[in-house]
Amino acid sequence: MQSGMSFAVYLRIMALTSLLAWLGWIMVLLRVDPIETGALGLFLFYVTLFAALLGTVAVLGALYRIFVLKRQHIIMREARSAFRHGLLLSLVAVVSLALSAQALCTWWNMLGLLILIGSIEYLFVSMEESRRM
Repeated sequence: MQSGMSFAVYLRIMALTSLLAWLGWIMVLLRVDPIETGALGLFLFYVTLFAALLGTVAVLGALYRIFVLKRQHIIMREARSAFRHGLLLSLVAVVSLALSAQALCTWWNMLGLLILIGSIEYLFVSMEESRRM
């Protein structure tokens, strides 16, 4: 994004890759038998779901920040922040689903996951603030 990519191009690329990831996830869901493929099938399921969620949340988050919240000062900063939030939210969703599949989705595991994700977000926000000074 730093090399001169416009926000419109970024959105188009992210939307297209999100659509491809959703199509990939649907293909995995309909065509891959997890019993036959074992760990590879589960890996493909989680990776394609993660990619689809990441792209979708990043695009929707960027659009929301820029057009609804009217944060149009530095558009690429908002896009970067939306991408980071998409990454973290997608990670929470996929890890929660994986924990649930293993019957490990307990409140203390979820609390630990949320504390970890919150700490990572705090670290990024702190780094951004220190760069602005």
